[in-house]
Amino acid sequence: MARAQPGEPEPASEERGHLRRRGVRATAGNLPVLRDEVDEWARAGGLEDGIVESLALATYEAMANAVEHAYGGACGVLDVDAVLSGTGVEVAVTDHGTWRAPDESDGQRRRGLPLVERLADEAVVTTGEHGTRVQMRWSTAEPRSDAAAPADA
Repeated sequence: MARAQPGEPEPASEERGHLRRRGVRATAGNLPVLRDEVDEWARAGGLEDGIVESLALATYEAMANAVEHAYGGACGVLDVDAVLSGTGVEVAVTDHGTWRAPDESDGQRRRGLPLVERLADEAVVTTGEHGTRVQMRWSTAEPRSDAAAPADA
C-alpha cells in the first residue's frame, strides 16, 4: 500500500480497528494517498459501502481544510486517527496550526465543514492555541462483535 510523503512523521500505526497517521506533511499532494488509506482501512474493517464513502470524503474535506487554512501558506503537519468500535467508527483530523475565520466575501468557499457535518452522524470542530481538531463519528447499523475496543484518548 502506498504511503503519504510524511517528512519525518512518527511511524504509521495500524492495529486491528485503529489507523493512525501522525506528523504527515500537510500538502495537497498527500491528501489522495491518505484518503485512499482511510478508505482501504474502513473497507478492511467490514464497514458498509455508504459509510466508507461518506467517511473517506469527510476525512478528505477535513484534511483539505487543514492544508488550506491551518498554516497560512507555511509548511505544517496533520494527524489522522481512526478507530473502529463495536458500534461505529470515529475519525479525527488534527492540525497544529492557527484557526482562521472564513473569508465572508468569498461565496464560493466555506463548503468543507458543512459538507463534513452532513456526511457524518456527528461532527465536532474544536479550535485552540495548538491547532484544530475535526472529530467525526458514524454509527453502524448493528453492534460489531469483531471490532477492537476503542483506544484511550
